[in-house]
Amino acid sequence: MHRFTKIFVTVLILGLISSALYASKGSNSTPFPVPLSCYSEDYGSPNFLAERCDQVHGSEGFRDPEGASMAEILSHRISANPFNLVVSLIFLIAILHTFMANKLTAKAHQIHEEHDERMKAAGASEEEIKHDIPFKAELFHFLGEVEVVFGMWVIALLFVTIGFFDWTTFKNYMVYDRVFIEPMFVVVIMAIASTRPVVKVSEQLLGLAAGLGGHSKAAWWFSIL
Repeated sequence: MHRFTKIFVTVLILGLISSALYASKGSNSTPFPVPLSCYSEDYGSPNFLAERCDQVHGSEGFRDPEGASMAEILSHRISANPFNLVVSLIFLIAILHTFMANKLTAKAHQIHEEHDERMKAAGASEEEIKHDIPFKAELFHFLGEVEVVFGMWVIALLFVTIGFFDWTTFKNYMVYDRVFIEPMFVVVIMAIASTRPVVKVSEQLLGLAAGLGGHSKAAWWFSIL
């Protein structure tokens, strides 16, 4: 993993862990995300109060207009609570960033190669070229890491949530309202699976299986499957 990515992911994980350790959720915390019933129920109705919609700032104007079309409802919810639009844009940008990751990495390699060629033309040694990595290439490589997509836009979501709500709301959402057991399990399994002993044993087992077919391309494909 790239150096910048390691630092970024480490800081992000430590931040989430520290939030979990020092978090304390109050019974009167603002509901987040805003429940849909806050838009569909009349202000002060039993369902409205049951979802604690009255604790959301500006919720008295959240009620969807009667008989409105989907476009009108979306427009109303954006105007009533602009947070909906901002987080939707963050989600869209994160998706686009994910699809652009390979291109960003390719751009980083291109910048690095062009930089190396310029240094060679200037008479730099191989050792100098090896240790002189352009910052622009580092930046594009960092942005091209898929792991960064999650962390970067979660940080954006953090600041937006704090701006529209507060730090406690975001902290409670991440610590209490989300369950990270499954993704953490995947991270641990993937980390173990990527260690050298596991990779070497897997290669040997695949080689044995491919050997049954004479190590042909088809045999390797079947062994991998």
